[in-house]
Amino acid sequence: MTDLSAPLPKDIERDPTHLAAADWFVRLHGGEPSIEDTLAWQVWLNEKPENARAFVRIEEVSQAVRRLAPAPVAASALAVDSYDASIPLKDWRTPSASAPPLEGSFRLRPLMFALAALLAGVAFTLAALIRPSQTSHTYATTVGEIRDITLSDGSHITLGGDTRLEVAFSALARAIELMRGEALFTVAKDPNRPFNVRVGQTNIVAVGTAFDVQLSSDRAMVSVTEGRVVIEPVAHFLPVSVLQRFEPRLRTVRVDAGQQTTAGSAGIEDPVQVEDPAVTTAWQTGRLSFRLQPLHYVLEDVNRYASKPIVLDGTGLGSLVITGTVERGNIGGWISSLERAFDLQATEEADSIVLRAR
Repeated sequence: MTDLSAPLPKDIERDPTHLAAADWFVRLHGGEPSIEDTLAWQVWLNEKPENARAFVRIEEVSQAVRRLAPAPVAASALAVDSYDASIPLKDWRTPSASAPPLEGSFRLRPLMFALAALLAGVAFTLAALIRPSQTSHTYATTVGEIRDITLSDGSHITLGGDTRLEVAFSALARAIELMRGEALFTVAKDPNRPFNVRVGQTNIVAVGTAFDVQLSSDRAMVSVTEGRVVIEPVAHFLPVSVLQRFEPRLRTVRVDAGQQTTAGSAGIEDPVQVEDPAVTTAWQTGRLSFRLQPLHYVLEDVNRYASKPIVLDGTGLGSLVITGTVERGNIGGWISSLERAFDLQATEEADSIVLRAR
């Protein structure tokens, strides 16, 4: 939550932070920003608390202005208005009658900038009293359960078995943290509030798109089915530019529809094309599909639907490469096929099924 109680700069209209906040406000509202612009805005927003405070104030003032009834303005007055926001409005003087009128219509971008800066100077006392609200919810499923939820912004999330995530919405952002399991996100479009999914040390940023995230013990697999997402590493102690000298894959990666990538402790892989995008979401209808995946990752996924967890007894078994489909209703049959294909033996015990080499 952003705290607006900090003292205001004496000269708001010349304060670099508030000028930058006003500029970001115009950029985000002047059209449909790209996801790269949105990501850059978030980076600026999180650089220091002053940035977030300034932006919230600009947004609150803008909302207050939109609620006001517009005052009538004569066309002749508009025609001679030459203010372009290059200087603070309070320093501007009305041009003489001989000044040439503006050509064409008002220049919307400078006008919005000027309006935001002006109102920031006269209405911050009111805005400082406002606190942006934040709502938080936790959603979870049990083993074998699939659950659909609809968020307050209209976004939809389908949670796979044994999945847990937290949702925190505020005036500035929509934040999700996936703590375990798998989820399919269908994001409602809102360029001014990016949709962030935190998975371990990775942050997924979307505006309006659909993507699946499968979280394992030490990696997250992200598959985009519609639109585009940007995946960035979360570096708390060093800038990403410094980390890249040691780990080249610690950088931001863009993933488009039909592509998939894996993010882990070593960084974010280059995205690859998925042969059949429908396979990545087939788990919703009872089919878990794998292609050239190590057995230990496959078991993490299967165990979210198994009545008893399947565990490995023996070194090296987890690296066996698996390709195929597991029907959630016939996990026992899949285990039998594993026994035949890899010469394994499955032993059912009281609380698990143990796979070991014969």
